[in-house]
Order: sequence, then C-alpha cells, then structure tokens
Amino acid sequence: MILKGGITIANNTILNPKVSIVLATYFPSEIFLIKQLTSLEHQTYENIEVLICDDSADDVQFFKIQDLAQRCITKFSVTLLRNKMNIGSNKTFERLTKEAKGDFICYCDQDDIWLPEKVETLLRLAIDNDSKLVYSDLSLINENDLMIHRSFKKSNFRLKHVYGENTFSHLVSRNSVSGCAMLIDSEIAKASIPFPEKRIYVHDHWLAICAAVKGKIAYSRKPLVLYRIHAGNQIGESRLKSIHNLNDYIKARLLDQIDRIDYLEKKLSLSKNNQILAKQFSSLIQSRLHLLKNKKMTVTFLKTFKSDPVLFLFEVAIWIMGEKCFCIILERLRK
Repeated sequence: MILKGGITIANNTILNPKVSIVLATYFPSEIFLIKQLTSLEHQTYENIEVLICDDSADDVQFFKIQDLAQRCITKFSVTLLRNKMNIGSNKTFERLTKEAKGDFICYCDQDDIWLPEKVETLLRLAIDNDSKLVYSDLSLINENDLMIHRSFKKSNFRLKHVYGENTFSHLVSRNSVSGCAMLIDSEIAKASIPFPEKRIYVHDHWLAICAAVKGKIAYSRKPLVLYRIHAGNQIGESRLKSIHNLNDYIKARLLDQIDRIDYLEKKLSLSKNNQILAKQFSSLIQSRLHLLKNKKMTVTFLKTFKSDPVLFLFEVAIWIMGEKCFCIILERLRK
C-alpha cells in the first residue's frame, strides 16, 4: 500500500523514492496545459518534483507557462527551464532528463490528463517487479475531454504491449511504450543520453529499448492517462503524412529502420542474443527492400508473415499491384 511517507514493501520497509515528472512544452494550449498541470497536482504519491522545459523560444509563451505552473502546482517543487532556440521534443526531453534529480522519471506531454494514482501505481509496479521501466495502457479523449476509446491497446489491433524479461525482440522492430504512460529508472534514462535524432528514434522508443537491454519491463493493463487526440499533437499525427509514393514508403519504413538498427548496434552494449536478434531483424528489412525495389520475393521475407501478417499482406499487395495501386490505397487510407 502507499502511505504518506512512501511505499511499504513486503518486510514493512518504507521506501520513499523521488519521482521526477519532466514536461516538455511548445506553444501549448492554455486550456489543455491547465488540465495537465492540475492532474499532476492531484497525484497521490507525494515525493515528486516537476521540471518543465519550454521549447517555444518565445518570451510570451515562457511567462504564460510560468504563471500557469505557479497557479496550478503548489504541492510539489517546480523547476522551469527554457530553450534559447527550438530544439525539438527529443532534445528537450534529453535536457530534462539531465536535470532530473529523482530516482525515477516520468515523461509528460502538455495536453493530456493523468489519473491521480498514475505515479503511485507505476512506482509500485517498478518496485514489486524489480523493473527498469513500467508503463500502462492509455484511454483516448478528444479536444472536449470526451472518451474516444477506453483502451488504446483495444483500439489498435496491431498494437502489442510487451513486458517481462525478453522485450528487446519486439522493441527492436516497433515500439509499444508511450512516453506519457511510462516511469523509468533514472539511471537507465541518464545512461541513454544522448537521445538520437527523432528520425531515428522518438525518445520513448529509445528509452524502452535501453531499458529492455538492461532488465525487465512491467505493464499495467489499467489505463492511467487520458491521451488527447487533436490536430496539434505529435503521436496523434498521421503516420502516412509524409508518404506520397513508393519511394517515400521505402525511406520511411525501410531505410530509416536500417539506420535505427545501425544506431543501436553502435550505441548499445548488446548481449550476444540481442545482437543476433538485431541482425535477424536487419535481414528481414533487407528482404522487404528487395521485394519492393527489385520485385523479388525471398525466403527470408516470408518470415514477415509470422511477426506481422498485416504488414506482410500489405507489402505483397504492393508487389503484385504496383505503385499506381499503392498510391490509390494511400489516398483512401488518408480519408
């Protein structure tokens, strides 16, 4: 159970680890930011510090955020930083990670709403399961706080939330950890610096991989965040936005994936098993590239069906129908 002084574990020892909530802002909606900050103020766990870094590079925005933070958060200490120039969300969260003094770090967006027990629940999971990173499901809401879907996982049939000892094999290919729903051991987070450029890995995917390499990941099926879908948020953006033809698809879905594998192999100390997994995934990407560029199917490509049958069927359809039909499908998907 959670007590005022901390967390009581099995032998009645009371633990009171500090949790750093790090919030990156960029020209935020005042209404949404007030709701997000208020939800932080209502957290049931008490040993929290809040760090906010504004990436707007705009005086008016900075002083507005400063005023809102002072009005909305009185229970916890608040540190407000600003970037002299816009550096993007990955590098802003990197700066916040450096500044965080907590034993654990929670990453926070500027427009969501956290359930009051979010930090408490994730921290308990981390301690009980001796996990390097824990995360939860999300509920989806719209601009008016109306529920779109109670479970992000159930709303997306391709999404697989992985947890336990051997999560690298999944995370090397695709992410399942939303940054706003995670709590991570600060030593792992700080060791993952520098964060890669966003084209390579978004910060949450990179942190999840770094945690998976070092130990266990735990998961709460209970949604602990109301994630807001609206025109301006990043994860809510269409993944097809930058894809207009087959070459765009190959770059975004294949060539960038190859760059990701190269990056993590250079930056992380992988076990022999994880090295093998990374090379197997790299071979799989090469086989998909061979199919779409050279119009030749290999035995290796057939393994795609086991890992992602929807992707397999989609790329086989591209191979059979050609680029013209591919572009027609893209336009219909955008609608």
